[in-house]
Amino acid sequence: MGSGDLKGYLIEKYNNMSGAYTCRRLLEEAGKLGMDLRIVGINDTEARPEGIFNAGEKLEPVDFVIRQITAELGSPVVAKGLESSMGREIFLVHNDSELKKMAAGYSPEKEWLFEEYIASSYGRDMRFYSIRGNVAACMQRKSAGDFRANVALGASVEPLEITDEIRTIAKDIYDQTGLDFLGIDLLFGKDRPYFCEINVMPGIEGIEKASGKNIAREICGTIKGDFDPEAF
Repeated sequence: MGSGDLKGYLIEKYNNMSGAYTCRRLLEEAGKLGMDLRIVGINDTEARPEGIFNAGEKLEPVDFVIRQITAELGSPVVAKGLESSMGREIFLVHNDSELKKMAAGYSPEKEWLFEEYIASSYGRDMRFYSIRGNVAACMQRKSAGDFRANVALGASVEPLEITDEIRTIAKDIYDQTGLDFLGIDLLFGKDRPYFCEINVMPGIEGIEKASGKNIAREICGTIKGDFDPEAF
């Protein structure tokens, strides 16, 4: 099969997300490389006995798919809603009363991830983008007045040096997970960085802005290279 025949799905929340920065960039760079990339929204998809359907259309097989857990942790604690992104459902909870108030705003079935609060990293963190264990770019995200350092919430970004320690972390996470494209977050500790989380559907607007690198093209080019090593 030639590289121009490559077809893939970009898994997102909804079908109509082509205007979102990361989706738009991936679609742009895939198109430039002759790849047929289509957004498939989870909330617009359903499983039927006869197959998987998106907006009423049966999804056919493709060549590739891109995919964008208080007392024990101490107080305060960071609570994250598992169905959200871009910092919209991240809360700094100081006590049981605040925890109950937060939970009351959601259904009982709501799933939460709880993380230890690292005060020395208030309003800032480190994000690096890993492509199969190789670090493509690294940045610091910093908020002017919020404990959350999400770019979508207005945090500023600046490039950071890719150190041997960061390279080792990226390789170790890839060896353990086998996940191709990841945004890996570290928090700034007093003496050393702390691992925060990995993001399987990370946005790339901040990392492209901070680093000046074409991350979308590196993602699409890596996929295309699997099928035609001389095409990229």
